[in-house]
Amino acid sequence: MAFEIHPSGDALGAEVRGVDLSAPLDADALERAWSDHLVLLFRDQTLADEDLLALAEAMGGAQEAGSRAYYIKGGYGVDTGRVSRLPGISIVSNLDESGKPAKRHAGTGSQELTWHTDNSYVEQPPKGSILYAHKVPVNGGGDTSFANQYAAYERLPEATRRRLPGLAVRHDSSRNTAGGLRPTVTAPASRDEVPGPVHPLLRRHPVTGRAALYLGRRYKAPSSHIVDLDEAESEALLDELWAAATDPAIVWTHVWRPGDVLIWDNRCTMHARTEVDPTQPRVLHRTLIRGERPLAA
Repeated sequence: MAFEIHPSGDALGAEVRGVDLSAPLDADALERAWSDHLVLLFRDQTLADEDLLALAEAMGGAQEAGSRAYYIKGGYGVDTGRVSRLPGISIVSNLDESGKPAKRHAGTGSQELTWHTDNSYVEQPPKGSILYAHKVPVNGGGDTSFANQYAAYERLPEATRRRLPGLAVRHDSSRNTAGGLRPTVTAPASRDEVPGPVHPLLRRHPVTGRAALYLGRRYKAPSSHIVDLDEAESEALLDELWAAATDPAIVWTHVWRPGDVLIWDNRCTMHARTEVDPTQPRVLHRTLIRGERPLAA
């Protein structure tokens, strides 16, 4: 597979040209480019959901999103626009049950999505995500920014870096990326009530061997906390780490066009989305690439 790689010029991200993602591909070559740039952009693709799943399989296997079970438990079926007929596909859409753009609905709607790592709230998080744009607003927001978590860790003061090995974070599974509670879930009132796994705060990438911050997402205490520290210490350290993790100096932002595909590495990046114009439709389909339990660095 011959292709051209055009780096973004920022701390991560590159456009890959000369690849049809619906055709058989050299997964090893793609993975090498992925390791180098963390986020890969492919323009002008025409893909069915089955093509997205095949791409995920070529890169390690497709993984069902943790949010799917919440929607199904809440009574949302494939006829509501929230749940795909294919378990490995997630519908990222601001359309409501009547098919019209909306500010809010059972999902995240048109709201801003805070910095996060996809599905960090499951025991075995996906190593990557593949997101394909069907419809996007014209100058209507929904831009996606990515932050390099290798760089976030490496830019920390030495004294802070020495504190991180052995620390772990609770990844709250009760809320979506806009901060809202998932269907059928009640808000946790104490640390003991927060659902979700505990993952190492500092993660070793199994391919590159590099250490990266692995923060997941930030909600008001007690939902997000470092399990080994009391609330005051936890909040103070998380404040410092989140400032480093989202520093504009390590961020690249993508403005979507229909037919765009982004593939990103959840083990060493975080991402966020700007608010979407609620009068314009935005529909993307996502699949996750099966991952491994995070390895502490």
